[in-house]
Amino acid sequence: MNYRWMMRRLHGWGVSRHKLRGGFLHTRLGDRVLHRELWIPTRESFALAVLVGLPVTIIPFLPLQTVIACAVGFLLGANIPVCFLLQFLSNPATAVIQLPACYLVGELILGGDLSQLYAQVRAHPMTAVSGHNLWALYLGSFVLGPLLGALGYLGTKIIWREPPPRRPPSGPVGQSRPPIPPVRRKKPA
Repeated sequence: MNYRWMMRRLHGWGVSRHKLRGGFLHTRLGDRVLHRELWIPTRESFALAVLVGLPVTIIPFLPLQTVIACAVGFLLGANIPVCFLLQFLSNPATAVIQLPACYLVGELILGGDLSQLYAQVRAHPMTAVSGHNLWALYLGSFVLGPLLGALGYLGTKIIWREPPPRRPPSGPVGQSRPPIPPVRRKKPA
């Protein structure tokens, strides 16, 4: 599955700039919903989507993650499909890493001992999501989320380079090329 496949799928479902014009979202949200950057990734809109999407996906057990990420992305001008796709990083396969990491960071902020906490999480992983430990879990997610979002934003800005501007056509300095005359075809006799 790649980005083009997803865009074709969204277009088939009726989520495209052309199909949105005059529809429910366009009448409620205005012309901003048709901006190109919201649907086709540019360097800035992709980086903003990472900045918005990662903190939302890190928060555990958050209902309506996708709706929240897309709404905040819309308000900030981030790429909506990227905000949508980033929410799939929070799934049962990644929870094995995400929940203990958030818990450990939260406990460290609250003043816990790292070696003791690590041994406790290794022995009883479900203690991170029960009782008093939920405070540490959510505190860790509220610290890790913005940190990972900022790192993703900066990483996107560093990795994604804009193409260099096009050079003007070669010719004498300060002069432009003369226009090319149209080709005239002879009419058959």
